[in-house]
Amino acid sequence: MAAAILCGCASAANAAGDKVCRPSTSVAAVAAAAHVGRADITITPAIGNNGMPQCTFAPRGRRRSLSVTLNVDDGPQVKYRLDRTVSEASQIFGVPPPGWHPPIGVSGLGPDASWFPELSALMATNGADLLKVDVNWPRASRGAKIALARRIIVPFRRRSR
Repeated sequence: MAAAILCGCASAANAAGDKVCRPSTSVAAVAAAAHVGRADITITPAIGNNGMPQCTFAPRGRRRSLSVTLNVDDGPQVKYRLDRTVSEASQIFGVPPPGWHPPIGVSGLGPDASWFPELSALMATNGADLLKVDVNWPRASRGAKIALARRIIVPFRRRSR
């Protein structure tokens, strides 16, 4: 019984991942950032904590210090939810903790597209989906992380319902 349940989850993750893991530009972007060939990038489809499809791109082997996860949330009111996320992440009451940074607007990706330094994530919408790219790249600069996230998110910005 447990095997059937696990098999069902894996099938759901693979089916959902097909929508998210397709664009070859994601593989190319991560491969370029990791200085490896496209064939050296692993692609892992999954269901995110929000119940939506996501895909993780990472180099194989010892270069695992870089990974990028793209989550595509097709729930309702994506523009409102993005705006609300940016607003809430910008609020702080009292003295900011050391190292705290508010979201940074990212131009060219639509209204409210923002980089969240605290999460190391870029969020934007294509009008139909809430797109979130998490970048785990410890030794990279903020600019390099944003540039990589932008390369991942741009092909999805062109798709809408």
